Amino acid sequence: MKKFFIPSKENSYKPILLRKLALVVYTIILALVNTFGGFLGIPEAMASSITPSNIIQLTNQQRAAAGLNTLNTNAKLTAAAQAKANNMLEVQYWDHFGPNGETPWMFISQAGYTYVYAGENLAKGFRTAEGVHEAWMGSPTHKANIMSGNYKDIGVAVVEGTLLGKDTILVVQMFGNLTSETFKATPTLAPSTSTPAKPVIPEKGDIKAIKITNPKMGDVLKDANTNIQGETENVSGSYTVEILSNQEVVGETSSNEKKWEFDKESDWSEGDHTLQAEIKGESIKSDTVTFTIDSTPPAIIKQNIKVKELGESFEISFDSPEDVKEIKLVSGDKIFNLEMGEDGVVIFNIAKEDLDDRAVLMASDHVGNIIEIDISEYFIEEEDSNNQTSTFILGLRNIFGTTDGISLLIISFVFLLLSIQVYVSWKRGKLGKNAGELFTIGAWWLIILVGVFKGFGGLVS
Repeated sequence: MKKFFIPSKENSYKPILLRKLALVVYTIILALVNTFGGFLGIPEAMASSITPSNIIQLTNQQRAAAGLNTLNTNAKLTAAAQAKANNMLEVQYWDHFGPNGETPWMFISQAGYTYVYAGENLAKGFRTAEGVHEAWMGSPTHKANIMSGNYKDIGVAVVEGTLLGKDTILVVQMFGNLTSETFKATPTLAPSTSTPAKPVIPEKGDIKAIKITNPKMGDVLKDANTNIQGETENVSGSYTVEILSNQEVVGETSSNEKKWEFDKESDWSEGDHTLQAEIKGESIKSDTVTFTIDSTPPAIIKQNIKVKELGESFEISFDSPEDVKEIKLVSGDKIFNLEMGEDGVVIFNIAKEDLDDRAVLMASDHVGNIIEIDISEYFIEEEDSNNQTSTFILGLRNIFGTTDGISLLIISFVFLLLSIQVYVSWKRGKLGKNAGELFTIGAWWLIILVGVFKGFGGLVS
């Protein structure tokens, strides 16, 4: 086996798997997989790092950096985004407006979100949340939505499916505001150069003070990475603030301005926290502030969901979590509100004609934490166990993974062999003599690499 991989005397210092014939075979495999992979049952897209939470996080980071308000995750907008994504896959279109009169506002209204302002961003074919966000920020119309002061709420859906004959990842981002209140970016104010009409002389007896301004007493927060903010009075120059949680110092921050901010650099644990701020080196403490971290979505156990066929409908039943606020079923482009009975059990009947290939159960709590459970499989009849074609395709999926995975595996393998060849040639003092052949292999590898990664992009709409 050594002669296939390692340059040695046995193979004249040219491993069999790095010779011209091998490169031709690699090229043929890559062409077949990337051209006909779909017919062989090999999915095109790899696992994506795009999730609703990291899309929302990137959006809010961009807004916060510009001095804008951050957006609250809204369960109704999330359901609307999910319904829009399902509808695009069902009807097979890629646009804000569908061929049957579908509009973004239709999905938002159907979800029960009575908006004053609303907007929508779409993306497809991306592999990372950063790639989606950068593409949106590079488009004036999409950037205008992300940076608009008209919005308070956001909902995002990320759905994988086949659109217009190609496996892809759809991202739907919806914005909204239930009121006419808008926001403006908070600019950094330059020091005033005007002379006050009357000098302000501090009264005798002023004392130094410190207080926590965020979070506020009794706040319940879903962001476990919340920063602690506060301000001081009558403190000049640079100073250090120590943050105490339950009487123990958890960190400190320095400032030379009235306001200060503390980043714990790790998540606050679930539950209650009692905070106090103290100016280091001085016996000056703030009042205590108690807040609660609740970043856990409502707990609906998928295995406990029961679905019963009743003629032309299905009955769905499950125990509702105690902390749930809203429960919705999104089936295709339809959104159904589910109500909890007095015994805490949710029972809902849905007609078979209202069911789509994709059905998602969504529940949110009072803080805005959302759980999404795909229950599509509950409504699909089992396929014939003798269907050899399906078994064969499933086997191919398990063995080969994805077309991207196969491509990356081949170019990584060739790179490893090439690196070993270069090292052995250098150790033998033959690097110069073999430079031409090594350059040819390297050029082939680079061309294939660029071709593979060229597909790591997407479209926005």
